[in-house]
Amino acid sequence: MRNEIVLIGPMQIGKTTISELLSLKMNKPHIHLDSIRTKYYEEIGYDEKEADRLFKEVGFFEGMYPYWKPFELHCIKRVLSEYYDCIFDFGAGHSVYEDDKMFSEAKELLSDFKNVIFLLPSEDTEESLEFLKKRNSNDDGIYESHRFNRHFITHHSNFDLCKHIIYVKDKSKDDIVNEIYSIYSAL
Repeated sequence: MRNEIVLIGPMQIGKTTISELLSLKMNKPHIHLDSIRTKYYEEIGYDEKEADRLFKEVGFFEGMYPYWKPFELHCIKRVLSEYYDCIFDFGAGHSVYEDDKMFSEAKELLSDFKNVIFLLPSEDTEESLEFLKKRNSNDDGIYESHRFNRHFITHHSNFDLCKHIIYVKDKSKDDIVNEIYSIYSAL
């Protein structure tokens, strides 16, 4: 079993911030998939112009998001095989798969990881959405964050992929980091 920490969860939950803090605390590299994904997407033919066309003609949720899914799966496959002894910070979409075959592949890729941690505001969906909506107050609506976060919070993928859920709503960053570190240290 691999002992790296993999953080998953909706947009603006704090995956990157928490990953950076864990990286400092544990003296391990922080791998932020959203920052490095393009090079992996391009390995299997990602076309930025096609993604832009889909976004403009169909929208993000119906056009660009489905287009990204095979590239996201390829990205996690490559990143998990290339990086070790680090903290992984998945983009919100990297852990949600509507297609059963893609989901099965993602589940298989993460099955060997003990510390797949789903960050979620609370157990209550509406409370979680309200929490994330406040964090996304600068969102201009282009990416429909509220709609996506509802999907990311209610879809089975994150729940089925994770080994642990941490509810962050009433916790400080240090509390969250310490809770994750305790999980990591106990295994």
